[in-house]
Amino acid sequence: MFPMTAATKRKATDGALRAAKQIEHNPSFLQSTAEIIDRETGVRELIETLENIIAEAGDLIESRSPELVAHARATLRRYADEIPRAAGIGGHSAHG
Repeated sequence: MFPMTAATKRKATDGALRAAKQIEHNPSFLQSTAEIIDRETGVRELIETLENIIAEAGDLIESRSPELVAHARATLRRYADEIPRAAGIGGHSAHG
């Protein structure tokens, strides 16, 4: 349902780029270092999974724990700023 293949080439997340800048001082290696960080930490997959959960069940979760959904959305805004937004990340989803 949600394809997450390792072979898919994607731009590194902003968080990984920030980390790469702390580790790698040669600008020509920043992008590849950031992509390694994303791949090895699993951050991209976690972000995509959290986005999908909020998009599909955000209203249901929010009815039981609005603070949890608000925290998840804030975390996504902070750490996933370069990843395309799934429906409902910025606010209430269209589901429900």
